[in-house]
Amino acid sequence: MRTVRLIQFILLAVTLSGCSGPPGIAGSGSVTPPGSISTPVPSAPDTRPSGSAAMADICADTLSGVASGATLGTVSGAVSTGRILIGIEAGGGAGTIGLATIDAQGLHQIQTGRDGTLAHAAWALDGTITFDSQRAGGRHLFNIAADGSRLTQVTSDAGGAEQDVSYSPDGKRIAYEHYSCVEERDFGIQVASSDGTGEKPLTQPFPLRSVAGEKDAAFSPDGASVAFVRTVDDTQAAVWIVPATGGTARRLTDDAVDASYPRWSPDGRLILFTGRPAGADDGLGLWVVAAGGGPSTVLFKHDAGSLEFEADWSPDGRQVVYKTFRPGWDHNELGIVAADGTGARTIWVGHQSTAETPHWGR
Repeated sequence: MRTVRLIQFILLAVTLSGCSGPPGIAGSGSVTPPGSISTPVPSAPDTRPSGSAAMADICADTLSGVASGATLGTVSGAVSTGRILIGIEAGGGAGTIGLATIDAQGLHQIQTGRDGTLAHAAWALDGTITFDSQRAGGRHLFNIAADGSRLTQVTSDAGGAEQDVSYSPDGKRIAYEHYSCVEERDFGIQVASSDGTGEKPLTQPFPLRSVAGEKDAAFSPDGASVAFVRTVDDTQAAVWIVPATGGTARRLTDDAVDASYPRWSPDGRLILFTGRPAGADDGLGLWVVAAGGGPSTVLFKHDAGSLEFEADWSPDGRQVVYKTFRPGWDHNELGIVAADGTGARTIWVGHQSTAETPHWGR
């Protein structure tokens, strides 16, 4: 089983949900699949167990009720452009309270019904919302209208889990993580049509019981590439890029930066990600690296006592929204900072609750 690093334990125990995942998976945001390795992965046959739907579902929902006192939080600053989509979770491992958007008029709850396993909500090109959930067994992708109506299941691999979706710029394809719910196995990054058909692996599957894997897929603005994270273990991870049609993956960062959550700038020149200084036990901050390669640099780090992570660009590329947390809090906060790392301000504060995986749409 994978060892959970100290910072993940703090975030999981204090602020994040108890959404289930495959064995040995550490908490990161709402749900974290297996990590990944940083060296080219040898080809391995797909050995998914037959009859997997009848086997024990290790992704099954085991969440308790939402903790008393947890709220949707309070907007404390203006959003001048677009809409920021968030999942809001109760502390203490109680799971998701619901989805909400933040715009110039404030906070708006999206009625989704009780689903404590809902996670990784993302805007689709047509203004609908796609998320992953354990509501149907395993963990699969679902789509809803922006008002919470017209629920549609997108993926349904028996015995498997698909999560953390990213849309191509034309809205016709999706990229996501795929792993097993019946054994400790990561199948790597997949792409498919937006309706979930025609799934195709972009990278090779990982050996059974490997601590390695891949996560955090993100389509480039031109649709030609997918950025993702490959993790060696619980403290080493790097940003990689692979052609969206498949091919040889290219490394962008060193494993020591322990990267997560890569997001392309709207012009496709930079990739924003969460990272930490090499050798540091904490100190999560916002980093950028050129999509064409080069050194990674810190975009924003408030101080040694704060953690900044899970950031996304504004649609015009001028600002970045990010999560921030300090040890001892019963909540997290959302902040906005200019794309040059200046002018940070708070826009949302939780109350026994946390905002997860912000996605800034138009």
